[in-house]
Formats: sequence, structure tokens, C-alpha cells
Amino acid sequence: MGDVVLQFLPVLLSGFLVNLEIGLAALAIAVFVGVPLSLLRRGVTAMRRPVGVFVRLMQAVPTYVVMFFVLNQLPRDLALGGVPVAGLTAVVFAQSVYLTAYVAEDASEALAHLDNNDRERAMLFLPNLLRGFVVVVMSSGFGAAVGVSEAVSATMRQAERLPDLTDRILLFATAIGFFAVVVGGLNMVIRSIIARMVRPRGGNVR
Repeated sequence: MGDVVLQFLPVLLSGFLVNLEIGLAALAIAVFVGVPLSLLRRGVTAMRRPVGVFVRLMQAVPTYVVMFFVLNQLPRDLALGGVPVAGLTAVVFAQSVYLTAYVAEDASEALAHLDNNDRERAMLFLPNLLRGFVVVVMSSGFGAAVGVSEAVSATMRQAERLPDLTDRILLFATAIGFFAVVVGGLNMVIRSIIARMVRPRGGNVR
């Protein structure tokens, strides 16, 4: 059983790196689009309603639908350095739709705090951005449906090679434990950052 886990861990880590790449790419798009949307919404009165409607539409559209729509618009032989990237590109754009709406809303809230000279709460934009990134990394597992070699896909392929049910259960348990530790650790870090940033001034009150 130990050999199964040892052989699986490098495969899982390799797949998880793809999840991280998806998250980083989606985050870059979200910040590049979401922050200007928020500035436009707050700075141009005539654009408040249209931008607000656009953001709500992005929040409502199913990520799976966006993924398959984008995938059907891309050339099937799309490649980067000889590596097929059509599926990966579709997942990134699908995730960036959700994350752009999240960033736009969070940036609007941060700007409102800046207007009130509350810089500490405005800076919560950063840990909230990290929180959105974590959500995207975890949900990017649906890329397995279009052949993206991320952690979920890697786990499924590895499990198919194991004839013994006990070994397959151990494999899935390892993957679940890995994600629980990673996500739990990141959420603890985020909560700690937020707690420090919103700590009341003036020290302890007796």
C-alpha cells in the first residue's frame, strides 16, 4: 500500500501544478478585467447599471457552459510549444468569468472603503483575492471533463491502472487528504491575515 502512495504522489503533485497554473492565469485575467470594470462602474454614472448587469450575468452563467462554449470556438489543434492547450484555455477562460465578477465586486467594496478613508478594510481586497484564487484552483478539477491533465484527471488515470479495490480507495483517500491539507492550510492563512488587518486599534480594552 505504501508503494501505491509513493508512486502516486509525484503524479498528484504534477497534476496539482496544472490546477495552480489555471488559477494564476484566471486570476491575471480577472484582475486585468475586473478592476477596470469596477473603476468604470464607480467613475462613470451612465455605466453603473450596464456594468452592474454585466457583472451579475457573469456571476450567473454556469462555468461548465462557458467552458464548452469556449472549447467549441477554439481550433482543436491549438497548441503551445507543440503541447495541445485547447482544453486548458477553455478551462482558464471559464474560470476567469466567475473570478472577474468576484474581483469586480470586491474591488468596488475596496474603493468604497477608500472613499471613507478606511484603508485597512480596503486592503482586505488582497486576502479576498487570494480566497477567490483558492476557490478557482479547487474548482478547476472539472477540467478533467475536457482532458486537462490536472489533479483530478491524474487521480482518475492512476486509479484505472490499479486492479485492487483497496489500492484505489487508498489512492482516492490520499488525493482527498492532500486537498484537505492544502485548502485547509490556505484558508487558515487567509483567516489569519484578515484577522490581523481588521484588528481593533488601541490595544486590548479592559
